[in-house]
Amino acid sequence: MRWTCPYCESTGQYHDETDGAEAFERHLFGHVESLVESGVHAADDIGGTGNVLVRSRCESTASDNARIHFLSPGDIVLFVTMSPAERLRLLHEELHEWPAQTVLLTTKSDVLGSVSGIDFSEVPLEVVRLDSRLGLSGLGETVSRVIDEYEAAAGKIAIEVDILPELTEKFDLQTVFKFLHVLGKRFDRADALAHYHVDPRTLSESTINVLEPAFDLSITPRDRRFVSEPSPGPV
Repeated sequence: MRWTCPYCESTGQYHDETDGAEAFERHLFGHVESLVESGVHAADDIGGTGNVLVRSRCESTASDNARIHFLSPGDIVLFVTMSPAERLRLLHEELHEWPAQTVLLTTKSDVLGSVSGIDFSEVPLEVVRLDSRLGLSGLGETVSRVIDEYEAAAGKIAIEVDILPELTEKFDLQTVFKFLHVLGKRFDRADALAHYHVDPRTLSESTINVLEPAFDLSITPRDRRFVSEPSPGPV
């Protein structure tokens, strides 16, 4: 793997793509480091509303820190996820209190039964079971109906979508891009803050480059610090 820094034109070349990607991230961090300070939010640059691409291994401490950062402003928290149990446990462990409403859209069954040690009896929680055969149009319509249901309620809507890798495996890139563009517009109309996870180690840089213009901001979480830079932006 060979990289060239867009800021200082430094270059690096590595036989191992993972090592090269990590070295490039470390180099970029020296240029565009943005510490998450008290009272400062990574989405402030996009007005606290919009669509953010999180470039990190989906199941990692860094990604969990990003999740809490982007979900904590939400009164209504919506997940489109393959890992509902892990997301519920994260909210339980990291937030001071449950959101006013949590909604899970997932293909998984018996979501609550798979989470031990948490009493959900008084948690405002809705689980929407998705058909695994659902196409992108059907998925978009389902998400939009959920947004319709809660849009009129008081409070901020915060959304996580962690199924991008599955979508890119199942559908062609241009179809996924159009889906993200339409979905992003719907989130914008609801003044929602949405973030999407993608692992640059398992999804090629060329694939990410195709999808990135659908987002307002792209970040790489490193522990509790974020390397952030504006994406090309929705087209």
